[in-house]
Amino acid sequence: MVHRGSYLLAWLMAVVIFATAHATTVLVEPGESIQSALDVAGPGDVIEVEGSVYRESLNITEQIILKGKDKPLIDAGAGRNGITLFADGAIVSGFDVRSSRKTGIEVLSSGNLIENCSIRGCADGIRVQGSGNTIVFNNVSNNTNGISLVRSDNNIIKYNDIDYNIGEGSDCGIFLISSQGNLISYNNLTENGDCAISLRSSSNNTLLANNASGDDWYGISLEEFSNGNLVIGNYARANGHAGIYLDSSRKNALLENVASGNGRGIFLSYDSNDNLVEGNSVLDNDKGIHLAYHSSNNTIKDNIVIGNQYGMYLTFSAGWNSIFSNRLIDNLYNAYDMGLYNNWDNGSVGNYYSDLGSVVYIPGGTGVDRYPMRGG
Repeated sequence: MVHRGSYLLAWLMAVVIFATAHATTVLVEPGESIQSALDVAGPGDVIEVEGSVYRESLNITEQIILKGKDKPLIDAGAGRNGITLFADGAIVSGFDVRSSRKTGIEVLSSGNLIENCSIRGCADGIRVQGSGNTIVFNNVSNNTNGISLVRSDNNIIKYNDIDYNIGEGSDCGIFLISSQGNLISYNNLTENGDCAISLRSSSNNTLLANNASGDDWYGISLEEFSNGNLVIGNYARANGHAGIYLDSSRKNALLENVASGNGRGIFLSYDSNDNLVEGNSVLDNDKGIHLAYHSSNNTIKDNIVIGNQYGMYLTFSAGWNSIFSNRLIDNLYNAYDMGLYNNWDNGSVGNYYSDLGSVVYIPGGTGVDRYPMRGG
């Protein structure tokens, strides 16, 4: 007996083979209309566009490949998107896109690929409201927001250069709102206004190996119940308020990041509870790891905290946190704790302090590390 799934797979393969066999390639030359070619294109067709300036706004309504040669410029002027994707499974590659008041590339569908494009001078560089799209190897610069995901799940944003996206209001390099299960990795984000990567009400995303530097407020920000995210291997440098910031966000894992030269290296604020902060290098910040405003029940372990004004800093409302197996080295104050019921050892292992004593009484309150570690 043949399983129903086998019939479905065979049918899908037949559709792909049929579409490929019947696809045509259309060349658009300077002075011609790209949209005219798109209007008559069918699924699988390739639209190749010669390098030039095309003053039009493009709507993609079929599963096609739109390919630029020598970076043709799509200039939509004011009031129109540069490119809008309505169809699933399209590819847009190799364009320079501008729109002075709207979105450079807006994605209202799923399963699309946007690659090797430059998006400049737009309100949103790329705005996605579909699922399962891939955005790779693009340069997104000098927009208000770089890449925005709005109620958009399971997308991949990878290997993009995203810089100088600055506006009068909230401006970010990558901005997620109510979006789940996305992978944001290996992007280079520099001087993007308020924040390099901002998550709001967005859970179960992975932020991996991004460079987030030179922002007014935060390198990476998780706010408004952005829960269950994995933030791993990122580099947050020279951000004004904090390298990595959590606000009202829980059960996140902050692992193996580097936070250097920020106002605060890692800052847990406003009821950010039950998070894991492990294996990070926190260097040369004002406050290295800062817990405040009722941030409780967090686990802070195996971090290297060097050369900060305060290595660990806990305000009076931060309680019931577990802090052990950290290296607190050559900070002006290695640890400062004004809270209650914070545990500075796990019952057998404490923290290593460069100003080690046999028992360490944490300045600021009643905190005691009963098992400070010896050796590096």
